Amino acid sequence: MSRVDLYLLLTAIIWGSNYSVIKFVLQDVPSRAFNVLRLLIASAVFLLVIATRRRVQLARLTGRDWAIVVLLGVVGQFLYQLLFIEGLERTSVVNASIIIAWTPAAVSLVSAAVGHERLPWRHWAGTALSFVGVTLIVRGGAAAGVSSPLGDLMMVGCVACWTVYTVAGRPLLATHSPLVMTGLSMAVGTVLFVPTALGDLARTQWTEVRPVMWVWVVFSSLLALNFSYTAWYLGVRQLGASRTSLYSNVVPVAALVVAMAWLGERLVGLRLAGAMLVLAGVVLTRWRTRLPDTGPPAET
Repeated sequence: MSRVDLYLLLTAIIWGSNYSVIKFVLQDVPSRAFNVLRLLIASAVFLLVIATRRRVQLARLTGRDWAIVVLLGVVGQFLYQLLFIEGLERTSVVNASIIIAWTPAAVSLVSAAVGHERLPWRHWAGTALSFVGVTLIVRGGAAAGVSSPLGDLMMVGCVACWTVYTVAGRPLLATHSPLVMTGLSMAVGTVLFVPTALGDLARTQWTEVRPVMWVWVVFSSLLALNFSYTAWYLGVRQLGASRTSLYSNVVPVAALVVAMAWLGERLVGLRLAGAMLVLAGVVLTRWRTRLPDTGPPAET
C-alpha cells in the first residue's frame, strides 16, 4: 500500500468519525451555523498556508484555471455541502448512504467518458463489490426511517457534485498542488455558503454552546476539511479519480467502527459481511495496479 493509499484510508476514517462528531455538535449548534464555522476555519487555514509558502505562485493560474477553481468551489464546496445537509433532513440515512455509494461508479463512468482513465475489469468488479458492501452495512442497521423523493433527489445531486469536483479538478493537478486547488476552491465555496447560514448564526445562543463543542468544530475543520480534502486531491493526482473515489465507500465502514466505540453499535451479520466486501473491493482495484505517470511535480 502506497503513502497516498494510507492518506486516503485515513481520510475515510476521519470522514467516518465525522458523522458521530456532527451528530454530537448539532445538539448545540444548528447545521448551517456549524457548517459555515468549519468552512471559515478551514478556508482561513488554507489561505494562511498558501500565503506563507514561497513556492506557491498564484500568478501561474490562467484565466481558464481560475474558472475551473470557481467551478470546483461552487459544486464541490458550496452545492455539495448545502445539498448534503438539506438532503439528510428530508430522507433516511439508509437511502442517503446507498445513493452516495454510487459515487465511485459515477466518477469512473465520467472519468472514462472524458478520456482521463482507461479502467481494467478489476476496477469495475471492485466498485460493484464495494457498492454491495455499503448496501449490506446500511440495510443491516436501524430501520430505514422517513424519506422523501426530494431528499433522495438532493442526495443524487450530491453524487453529481462530487463527481464533477473529483473529475474536473484532475487536469489542474498536473501543474498545481492539491493544497492550492483545495484551498482556493474552498474559499470560493465558503463565500457562497455564508449568506445561507446567516439566519442560523443569528438564532444560535452562543453562550449556551458547551466548550467541548468547539474542540469538535476544530476537529471537523482541520481534519475533515483541511487534511482530508487535500489528501483527496492528492489521491486524484497520483492514483486517478476513479481509484480515489472508491475510498469514499470505506467511510460507512469507518463510521460504523466509530459508532461501535462511541454509541455502542454492534458489528454483526450483514454489517460485518458488508464491511468485508467494501474492503475487498478497494483491495481488488489496487491489486497489481502500477501508479500512472503523473507528469512533472507541481508546487506543494
